[in-house]
This record gives sequence, C-alpha cells and structure tokens, in this order.
Amino acid sequence: MKISSRSLSGFVLLALAFITAPGHAQRFVPPPPEPQSTTVSAPRPPVPLPPPSLPVALYLTWQRDPATTMTVHWHTEWTTGFSDSVLEYRPASAASAPWVRASGRVQPMPFTNRMVHTVELTRLAGNTDYQFRFGRLVSLEGEGATSFEAHGSVHTFRTLPATLSRPVKFISGGDLYGGANLELLGFMCRAGAALDPDFAMVGGDIAYVNDEPKAHPRWFDFFRVWGETMRAPDGRIIPIIPAIGNHEVHGDTYEIRGGEPRRGMSTDRALFFYTLFSFPGRPGYNVLDFGDYLSLVALDSYHTNPVPGPQTDWLRATLAQRRRVPFVVPFYHVPAYPSVRSFNGPTSIAIRANWVPAFDEAGVRFVFENHDHAYKVTHPLRAGKSDPAGTRYLGDGAWAVNTRVVLDRDKATFVDRSFSRNHVFEVTLHPGRADFRAVDPNGEIFDQFTINASRP
Repeated sequence: MKISSRSLSGFVLLALAFITAPGHAQRFVPPPPEPQSTTVSAPRPPVPLPPPSLPVALYLTWQRDPATTMTVHWHTEWTTGFSDSVLEYRPASAASAPWVRASGRVQPMPFTNRMVHTVELTRLAGNTDYQFRFGRLVSLEGEGATSFEAHGSVHTFRTLPATLSRPVKFISGGDLYGGANLELLGFMCRAGAALDPDFAMVGGDIAYVNDEPKAHPRWFDFFRVWGETMRAPDGRIIPIIPAIGNHEVHGDTYEIRGGEPRRGMSTDRALFFYTLFSFPGRPGYNVLDFGDYLSLVALDSYHTNPVPGPQTDWLRATLAQRRRVPFVVPFYHVPAYPSVRSFNGPTSIAIRANWVPAFDEAGVRFVFENHDHAYKVTHPLRAGKSDPAGTRYLGDGAWAVNTRVVLDRDKATFVDRSFSRNHVFEVTLHPGRADFRAVDPNGEIFDQFTINASRP
C-alpha cells in the first residue's frame, strides 16, 4: 500500500501528540559511550610551584613570658600569591639539630595588599639564641603529609633569662616616625641597636598614620627602616614591645576631634595597631612578665580606652599581684607630668587622679611617658611632691620627631632636668638597681643616673 506524504506527516504528528500527552513521560535514551583508547600515556611531572613570597616586613614581639616564648610577625603581598603562616626554628648553637615546624595565623593588613602573619613559638629555653627560617608547605601525594620547603635567609633571636642571672638591657622611647625624616629614624634606631639591647619598648605614635587608609605607606616606611636597623651587633633581631598612642587612632587625637578625651573611643578606631601587633592586644592594656624580675605594664592613655574605670581597676589589681617583683615598669603615651604641654591637660589630670595613686601605693620606682617630643627626668614624686622613695617619670617621646621647646623650670617644678633633644633611654637591670643612659642619634651619651629597685 502506498502512503502519501500527507498521511505520513499526519501519522508523525499523531505519534508526537501521543507521547507528549499527559500521563506519558518522555524517556531519555543516552547515546552509546565512545570507545576508550587502549594506549596508556606516561604520567606527567607535576607543575612546579612558583617561588613563594618573601617577607616584605619582619619584626618580633612577645605575648607571654619572654624567657620561654617568642612571637614572629611578618608581612607578605597577597597579590604575589598565597604564603603559608609557617616557619621552622632550632637552637642556634646546634647546627645539626633538626628544625622544628611551627604554624600560626594570617590576617589582612587593613586597606592594603599586605597579609600579616603571626606565629608564636613556645616552650623555648631561656637566655638562648634561636635560628628561624620561612618556607611553605608542600603536600606529599599519597602519603597524607606535607614537607617544608625553606626559602630566604635564616634569622636569629634571643630569649630572655628567667632570673637576673645576667644584666638585662632594653631601650625605651616614643614618637618615632612623626615627620618626613626617615634618615633621622634610621640614625636613632642604629644608635639604639648599637647598645646591644634585649628589646625595644615603644610608647606610642609609631608611624603617625592616624588609622587613615591613605596614610598606610607610612607603616611600610617604618617597618622597612626598623627591619634594616634594629639588629644587634651580633645580627639578631631586636624585639619591639609597643603601647598605643594618639597617632595610632582614627581622627588623630581626642583633643582635635571633639575636645573630650572620652569621645568615640573604641579599639576599632585603631585597626592598624591591633592588626600589626599581638601585644598588648585588645582591649589595649596588658602586662608582660619577664621571669621573676620584670613586669612591663602597657597602658592606654585615653586612645581606645578611658583612663578611669575598668583600666584603672585592672591596673591596681595588676600592681598588687606583683608587689614582690623588683622592677614593675608602666609605660604609656600621654604624660602625667609633661615637660612641654600644659600641666592642666585633661588626660594628664586623669592620669594623676587615677594611675599615679596606684603607682604610689605599689611603690613603682620609674615610669615611661611620651607625647611631648622632648627629654625629661622628674624628681622622685609621691602624691605629686618630691620624695626620695617616690616614682621618677621619664620621657618624653622624642625618638625621631622634631623636638619642642621645654617648659621653664618655674612652670614645671616637678622636672629635675629636661632638654629639647632626640634620644632613647638605655636601661640596664641589675639585682637591686637599674642604670640609665640617654643616647642621641649620633650615639652620644648625654645623661646617666641610677634608680634602686623596689623593695617587697
């Protein structure tokens, strides 16, 4: 029988209507698989990883006892590729000793392309030199493990002794990179490093960034110069122990932005500072205990915390717990006893009303202040009056900033001596006493004195 094209078309349409009608689901028939090749190709070698990013900044600090720990901070550029927060370390005296691996955390440096890596090393031996090196982790296929590929230089640090079995030396200052003069910063850092200190204590206003995103290159400049210069004569890295200053805080200062020292305070106003440094950490004040002989008390002089209230309560408890420590050293930014500014500044008044009585009660022998861009040594003071058993207030923050004219002595009778001079203090701790020398950017010693340790 002959089927016309018209009939065939009708038949096809009828069939399509039938299979798509409700109650008749379509069925997919997969195509047959393609034939597989019987030729086995040789395995290709793994593609080599690009070289890892070398640190663009490196500095050390502590979060806990410097006799048994060390915290390593370094920066990498995330735009150059991922970098592991990992390092290896070993005692420097044992060149054949195996390297020990340690890992930590990483977080972005605000408003930049940098990543801030942090690794804390623990269970270290006291008064010991260590080597450390950076690298990356490489997965070992089929073994469920990783290997460490080292890269870059080997660096050195030293832990502190647990007792004053040897003299412990540190330098102290504040207000570092406040102008455009990186050369002065370099001179002062080299002069301080040449003294062979165990660490550097910095009382705020480190890079004068004011937490402004556009000003972040000043941090880059600071860390570059610090990394190049703050090496001891034997090459080891000198750790930094910072406190916060007004130029670490968004808006520059409480006085300029509102006239009230308590206006808008929050740790979120100092994003750079709290990202870059593990110590003091939040809330912004903390204590670092060195074995049985030294406690450094970092305080926040109205930058991200008020002076009165919780911070003063914490300070009193902290000092009370350390009455038997021979050297308890508070350090902070704004001075209670200024050598340049008005004695009646609101923050100075608040510190004298809240912290100074706590220092008097605990028998604190000396305190480091900053902020005024000058050199200062007060008389020993108790309740604001001269007393041989009182506290000396040392400062006043002139590491590498333009110095200011100091007050006439009749306007600052509490001052023993003061100069408009860049400097760092060198402090050497011995059983029973601390020796002080003031050093300028040329390495000249222009002042020296001794303060006895406190007696329990």
